[in-house]
Amino acid sequence: MNTANIHYCFLFIAVLLFSGCSGLLYYPDNQHRFFDPAAAGYTPENVFFTDDAQRKLHGWWFSAKKRPVKATIIFFHGNAENLTSHFLQLAWISHEHYNVFIFDYPGYGRSEGKPTPKSCVESGHAAVAWVSRHKANGGPIIIYGQSLGGNIALRTAIDKKDEINLTLVVADSTFDSFQQIARIKLAHHWLTWPMQPLGYLLLDDRWAPENLASLSPVPVLVIHGQQDRTVEPVFGDRIFKKLAEPKIFWKIPEGRHTDVFWGHDHKYRSKFLSFLENLDQY
Repeated sequence: MNTANIHYCFLFIAVLLFSGCSGLLYYPDNQHRFFDPAAAGYTPENVFFTDDAQRKLHGWWFSAKKRPVKATIIFFHGNAENLTSHFLQLAWISHEHYNVFIFDYPGYGRSEGKPTPKSCVESGHAAVAWVSRHKANGGPIIIYGQSLGGNIALRTAIDKKDEINLTLVVADSTFDSFQQIARIKLAHHWLTWPMQPLGYLLLDDRWAPENLASLSPVPVLVIHGQQDRTVEPVFGDRIFKKLAEPKIFWKIPEGRHTDVFWGHDHKYRSKFLSFLENLDQY
C-alpha cells in the first residue's frame, strides 16, 4: 500500500471516531462554482424545490435539444464539491433527446441543510417528485446515480418506483452498504485490518438500498470500472448479484472511478445512447 493510501486509512479512522461518521461520507462545497455551464455551451434553468423537512434545495434543468423528448434523466452526483463540478458527466446527453436534471444534496452548493444518509435520501425523494410533477408530464424517467450518488439513487428508486414512470436505473461506480465499504477500506492495510468491526459499530445502513431485487421489473444497468480504486469493483459485483432480472452489467476493463463517459475515446457515450434506444428489449 502506498503512502497516500496509508494516510487515507488513518484519516478514515480519525473521521469515524471523532466526527460521528458523516464527515467520512460527504465533502460538500457551498462556496465555489467550479465550472461555468455557459462556457461549455449549456444554459441550464435554475430550479429550487423543497423536501419533506422544508429544506430549500437547488438543481439545474437541462432541456433536451432534440425532439421528441424520449426520457428525463435525474442525476444523483458523487460525494464531493457540488453540482457545478459534476454536471458535465451527463449534460452532454441533453444535446440528444433527453432532459437532464442534476440537484445538490443538503449542504452542497446552494442547497440548505446538512448532508446525512437520511437527508440525502429525502432530497432524492424530493427531486424525483419535483421532476415528475413539474417536468416529466408522465413521460419516462431514468434515475442515474454515480459513486455515493448511486447509493442514494438506488434507495430513492426502491422507495419511489411505484409512484413514477420509472423505466431505468443506472448504478455507476457505486456501493450498496456504508458498513461494507468502511470494512473494505479498513482492510487495506495491516495496521487498520483489526479495526474492520468499526464499520459495523459506527456506520448505519438504515438509509442504504435494501432489497435491490424489488426494483424488478424496472431494468437496472450496473457500470463499474475494473480499475476503480475509490469504490472497489467488488461492489459492482455485489449489487449485480442482489438484483433481479432484468439487469445488465457493464464491466469497464480499463475503467477507473466515474470515467465511463470521459475516457475510453467516448465510446461509451454512443453505447449508452444505443442502449437507451433499445431499452424496450429488456
